[in-house]
Amino acid sequence: MMDSSRSAQRAVMQFLRAEGEHASKIYSRMKEVYGEQCLARCTIFRWCQRYEAGRVNIIDLPRPGRRTLLPTVPRFLLWMSSYVRIVGSPHVKLLLNCR
Repeated sequence: MMDSSRSAQRAVMQFLRAEGEHASKIYSRMKEVYGEQCLARCTIFRWCQRYEAGRVNIIDLPRPGRRTLLPTVPRFLLWMSSYVRIVGSPHVKLLLNCR
């Protein structure tokens, strides 16, 4: 089974670009190999431009904004305990029409 992750496809793009392959040819070759899992044409062209400009790594650069929070078990349990506390209160039960 072929690894179709973004980083694997970027490595293939980097290799083919280093060999002098044009972005349109890289896209068509990758589409044959990866099929539906292939990166979008515009993405391949953008990454090829980055490699031409001198980029050497295949990892995404950090982006500004909110960090992704993975749902860990302790965080989930904390959320559930606060949820039960809120929904279990008599005022919320009255608002939700629960008995």
